[in-house]
Amino acid sequence: MEMNNIFNEDFNDGYYHIGKDIEDHPECTIFIVWSQRGPGKTYGGLRYPYHKFPTIYMKRTVEDVNLICEGNAKGDFDPSPWYPLNRDFNTNVHGRILKKGIGAFYDCDHDYEPIGSPLNYVVALNKVKAVKGIDLTLAEWMLFDEFIPQKGEIIRRAEGEMLLDLYMTVNRDRQKRGRKPLKLILFANAEEISTPITNALEVVDEMAEMCARKENIHVNKERGIFLHHILPGEFMSTTIDEEGIYQAMKGTSWAKKSFEGEFASNDFSNVVELPLKKMRCLYHIHYRDTHDMYIYIKPETGMYYATHSKGHFIQSYNLDKENDQKRFYLEHVIDLRNECIEDRFKFRKYSYYDLIMNYKKFYDV
Repeated sequence: MEMNNIFNEDFNDGYYHIGKDIEDHPECTIFIVWSQRGPGKTYGGLRYPYHKFPTIYMKRTVEDVNLICEGNAKGDFDPSPWYPLNRDFNTNVHGRILKKGIGAFYDCDHDYEPIGSPLNYVVALNKVKAVKGIDLTLAEWMLFDEFIPQKGEIIRRAEGEMLLDLYMTVNRDRQKRGRKPLKLILFANAEEISTPITNALEVVDEMAEMCARKENIHVNKERGIFLHHILPGEFMSTTIDEEGIYQAMKGTSWAKKSFEGEFASNDFSNVVELPLKKMRCLYHIHYRDTHDMYIYIKPETGMYYATHSKGHFIQSYNLDKENDQKRFYLEHVIDLRNECIEDRFKFRKYSYYDLIMNYKKFYDV
């Protein structure tokens, strides 16, 4: 292929293109895209800005950054996300480590020496403090690849705040210079819907509702957030094959995650809408500064229900206070979890279910 073909991006080639979503929704600032493996999320995220503007490409750890920036490009092993683009378009883009946890991808000459300025800065999320000495204000995109952690991967509870703090550091300086807001792009395979980042962005309920409705695109115009759940068959690259591993694993929860982009490990069955008639409000739960949840019981059946509808509660807990976090846990959480396990507790939103069933994920008690 000629190198110039990298610029001739065909949005109808059967693969996913983040460039199309951004061009179709320029009013949005945050783009969250999740799917099965293989529709070309990362490929398009690197291809579209090539020689148009620099980007910040993020991975979770220093080890991730070292791996993709120090792979043996001259040999057989090159784990760089640029490898498939170099193969397809005869480009010669390779990484260099700038300092611990920070690298960059450059166009390189035949001796693999960098030419010009970085195409992508590469940043490890767990080393965001190291970024303060580097000017990243020319970047138009901040792209966090695989922002949903794999099973068994160690993550920090404050990861969402860390990401947003880094975003604000770069974006504040950009806007002081009269530039448009930095685009925050998040790519992931479907693993777990409730993560430190999706919780910090407060998009878990919207994502859960999209999954329930089999909806592929949702735009929150008020907040400027674009969500894209790439469904099987939406693109040629997401059509499910019936041979080999696809046949062997068909119908398994792993297949739903890997081949269909479903959050197979999450239980959405308890998320329903129930009438409050004949229900009694027991507890008011205040959390995350602006959120309120009310827990009701229907005395005649013993069914519990958590919703946002305000009632005349008996007890109130402010989970933004450490003592109330522990008090609510000791007095009610364990019993309420058991009620859910026994199918006597329903929730209006998935985030309410997550708060009760995975309480220790949010609070150190």
